[in-house]
Amino acid sequence: MTPESPARPSARAGGRRSLLGDPRALVGFFSRLPVGSSASLEGVVAAFPLVPLVGWTTGLLAGAVALALGSTLPAAPLAALVLALAVGLTGFNQTDGLLDLGDGLMVHGDTEKRLRVMHDHSAGVGAVSAVLFTYLLGFAALAGIAAQTGAFPDAGFLGLGSRALAAAVVLAEVSARLPYLLLAWLGRSSHGGLGSQFLEGFGARHALVGLAAAAPVVLAGWWLGWLPVVLAAAAAFLVAVWLLRTATRLLGGVGGDVLGASQELARTAALLAISLGLAL
Repeated sequence: MTPESPARPSARAGGRRSLLGDPRALVGFFSRLPVGSSASLEGVVAAFPLVPLVGWTTGLLAGAVALALGSTLPAAPLAALVLALAVGLTGFNQTDGLLDLGDGLMVHGDTEKRLRVMHDHSAGVGAVSAVLFTYLLGFAALAGIAAQTGAFPDAGFLGLGSRALAAAVVLAEVSARLPYLLLAWLGRSSHGGLGSQFLEGFGARHALVGLAAAAPVVLAGWWLGWLPVVLAAAAAFLVAVWLLRTATRLLGGVGGDVLGASQELARTAALLAISLGLAL
């Protein structure tokens, strides 16, 4: 993504933007699934408050694999397969944002230089390190969850352990989309690229719509216990707050790369939080 116009604050007048849109447009834009792929960018932006529904989609698909194979594969191969599926369903577009953010945060210089580095097509050591450690931690956390739920008393085929693992995957995928809401609501655009269109006119009401779309994921507590659910949501929130402060200070605001990176970082943070909650 390259800046097409000078940085400008996004509007906060939520009334100028619809609260609901066709969620199929979101699935087509934020995943590789053949749903809503012909939707216009305007349709995607209109539906953006419902972005947690994309997490429901990828989470249920990856969770179904975890449910089916939870009692068959060892923890590590199962975690690798499920994580690869969850990330692969997004088309690695958010991974690209994580790569760019890693380079932008590592380079020394002013905001203009950082943004210029982020829009460079080459990947530096900051980009590689950001992706490597994010997915290594995510894999380790998911493998830990698979081992922890595999030790549940009735952890046989489709037993409590498999259901708990699937619930953890869905919880992490939905939680991974929560930072979008905070960043779009409270962030300002770093430049006039694609990301600015998601921030434009996004207000508190839009954030509440997104939270309502994500809210049923608390039912994962029936299989995992309530502490992992609370910790996963808190972890995603902390990622959003850290990115909001860091992007505003170093990058001049929130752009598409920051939004994309927030999803990958929040997924890993949520998985780590779930594993910690299960251990406690």
